[in-house]
Amino acid sequence: QVAALPLHPTATYVGKGFPKFGQPREIAHFSRDASRRVRFDKSGLGAYRTPRLPAALDVGFESYVPKSHDPNEPAPLGDVVAALSHKGVRTTDAHILTYRNNLNKIFGTVYNRKDDWEVGVERCADGTVLLHVMDTERKRAEEARRDERQQRMSYWGYKFEQLSTLDGGEDDGGPLPPVNANEEFCSIVQLSIDRTKLFMAAEIDCAATGGGGAPAAGYVELKTS
Repeated sequence: QVAALPLHPTATYVGKGFPKFGQPREIAHFSRDASRRVRFDKSGLGAYRTPRLPAALDVGFESYVPKSHDPNEPAPLGDVVAALSHKGVRTTDAHILTYRNNLNKIFGTVYNRKDDWEVGVERCADGTVLLHVMDTERKRAEEARRDERQQRMSYWGYKFEQLSTLDGGEDDGGPLPPVNANEEFCSIVQLSIDRTKLFMAAEIDCAATGGGGAPAAGYVELKTS
């Protein structure tokens, strides 16, 4: 055992000292196209527009292209490292390099004690610690057992994202292209938690619009329920 995270009743954490979080600052980004080819630009970032509601989120499910990735490496950090290098950012400037997904798992453990999780930890020669996203056996089994209803529910989120971005607009009244979950935009930010410096990557749904309909600095997270 390398380390342990002792858990106590949630109430015992109330009033305890809270770590100091530094303001996140974007330092790099990249996009993936429909074939998951990486581009060091914002071509994968759509601009938010208020969708026309009500909308049938099931439309187009039959032509939906789900995300394709290696089950042993759902979110490869190699693309993140390449994007940092493209911007001239050294990984040695951070103690930890990770995707947001891993921090959600770790920090949420106190409040979600039923779901198990795994994180792959790799210490590089330069001292930087890489946290790799990994799926547990339980998660992989759940994915394999998903019926059509569950697959459709997953699709609804991607469909809503399409309806909420200018690139997926229906202003001409014509049909929309098939939803391809491989197309995405990823932002990489620098932040700190007390004295620990992190480079954190996260997939971004879209951006608020500035003048002329162009994406502004504010990123937008879309949710369906």
